Amino acid sequence: MIVLSSNTSKLTHTQISDFVRQQYAEIQNSKDIADLVHFHSINKFLLMAHDQNRMVMLGNLIANHSRLPTSVVFQNYASHLELTLQKEPTIKSHYNVLQKIFGYFKKDLSLNEKTSLLQMMNNYKSGDESLGSVLLALEELTRKFQKTYLVRQTYFLLYVEVKSA
Repeated sequence: MIVLSSNTSKLTHTQISDFVRQQYAEIQNSKDIADLVHFHSINKFLLMAHDQNRMVMLGNLIANHSRLPTSVVFQNYASHLELTLQKEPTIKSHYNVLQKIFGYFKKDLSLNEKTSLLQMMNNYKSGDESLGSVLLALEELTRKFQKTYLVRQTYFLLYVEVKSA
């Protein structure tokens, strides 16, 4: 379980990485490749924020083009997941993820909505907007336009800022 301290409004890199490791440990015990596919799918944008190249490598491990035994796939995935999580996301890598998510809405948004959202993203890139506020806006669009794939992403859950009571 992840607990925020009273003076923290967002999760730390360590808390997020620990959460993902805990999730992985649960599915690793199942030894079911379908569970691994699901894990990778819901963590795709989070992993991309850490290291896009390794995220792709993790996906290729799951595809298992080499026909490795499932136990080896899980072992290799665990090793590369750890390396991925050790790399702390940057504003640039988060911005890249935001652009990927924005792509899911290109056909749904009006020109004004696109412009507003892109401005918000650019404000994040320049340090004038928080990642959490951009994610809240994207999460609202995700629900409004019923983007099921995005709704399941842990990236929204783990990087959004917590509102104080």
